[in-house]
Amino acid sequence: MIQRYFIPLIISLVSILPAGCSLIEKSDNKKEPVARVFDTYLYRSELAEVIPEESSSQDSIVISKSYIDTWIRNQLMLNRAEVALTEEQKDVEKKIEEYRSSLLIYSYRQKLLQQKLDTTVKAAEIRDYYENNVNNFILSDVIVKASFVKVPLSAPNIARVRSWSRSGEPEDLDNLEKYSINYAEKFDMFDNSWVYFKNLMEQVPLKISQPDRFLRYNRNIETSDSLYHYFVHIQEYKTEGDVKPIELVRNDIRSILLNKRKIQFYNNLENQVYNDGANRNQFEIY
Repeated sequence: MIQRYFIPLIISLVSILPAGCSLIEKSDNKKEPVARVFDTYLYRSELAEVIPEESSSQDSIVISKSYIDTWIRNQLMLNRAEVALTEEQKDVEKKIEEYRSSLLIYSYRQKLLQQKLDTTVKAAEIRDYYENNVNNFILSDVIVKASFVKVPLSAPNIARVRSWSRSGEPEDLDNLEKYSINYAEKFDMFDNSWVYFKNLMEQVPLKISQPDRFLRYNRNIETSDSLYHYFVHIQEYKTEGDVKPIELVRNDIRSILLNKRKIQFYNNLENQVYNDGANRNQFEIY
């Protein structure tokens, strides 16, 4: 059916759109139909509204064809739905009203939330939640505090880099940082923050199949490829089954506490509105 409409339609569009969309808009008969599905018509004026003014003749034809095709498909699907669905299923007014109500309530709650919710979460709150829910923070992977240096094979004083990397002393780490600024392709210090060991090792051309066992006996990793030397020094590590350090979950706990605060805020708001309504005789229960 669609193809039957399109052949004469495209011929018509070619004849009426030699100068782009503007000719559609200037048509004397804007109520002239350009497509029909059963008893529903698509008119030239509706088509003109979807075509940008600056469109060329060719673009106008392409846009028109696409729009008409989509319109016909939607109308055919709508007709099938009208036939297949019961009257109760076709009653969308209730759904629309429910959606409108939900959207208005949501917008109102969000407005009050932004105005009144205290988003400050104190360190003591985070610590208390962590200590009271420590079993919820169990590691499923190895984490480390470490330093990582990647230097070209041509870089000088590789022996010193090795020594500084393995030392862990503040003075040596300072020397390593100064050296890395000048020569390293990449340099990261994770001595004060925890990172997942597998993420760190993605930067090193070395596969370690049992990291927990490896780290039990090794704190330094050194390897090379055709371009670079890689140095990793592990200062601390925790393995699968250990409790996550609070530093690693601080942001997660903050989000949890804020979410709990939001839920409590919503409950208090609904109770307040209900009590106000009751005190002012704004509702009755029959």
